[in-house]
Amino acid sequence: MTYKTFAVASAALASAIAPVACGGDDAAGDSGTSNDDATAAGTGGSGGMATPNPDGDCLSDEEEAMLGTDPTLVDTDGDGIGDCEEVACVSDPIDAAEKCYACGWKHDDPGTLVSTGTSEGDVVANMDLVDQCSEPVRLWDFAGEYHILFMTAAW
Repeated sequence: MTYKTFAVASAALASAIAPVACGGDDAAGDSGTSNDDATAAGTGGSGGMATPNPDGDCLSDEEEAMLGTDPTLVDTDGDGIGDCEEVACVSDPIDAAEKCYACGWKHDDPGTLVSTGTSEGDVVANMDLVDQCSEPVRLWDFAGEYHILFMTAAW
């Protein structure tokens, strides 16, 4: 039998101690679509200045236009995670397939990496790793950051 085990540990201790709470149920039992992050009812995240915000989330209409989200919906992509929560955990608020990582990892794949091979100095392929939350994490989501990777393989 062949199996591989991959574990990822962050060099930044804060990531391991205080993961971003994205997409999980909170104490109130909602699915991350609350308006609790709004600076005030009907205002966006513009330092407390009143700006149009029909959905009452933490994003102003200007911010929603810049992100391509729907200013009338708290959760544009309908994945059960509010736009504000997805922006906070660096997940795409208009892509229902992209979810916040349970352990708080950011989706930092710059979209410009290309695998060049397996030799020293090459860019490795964008493989799935399994983190301490038992969730698959794409390797390139760690681009531009330092992390300690603990990997084992057995055959």
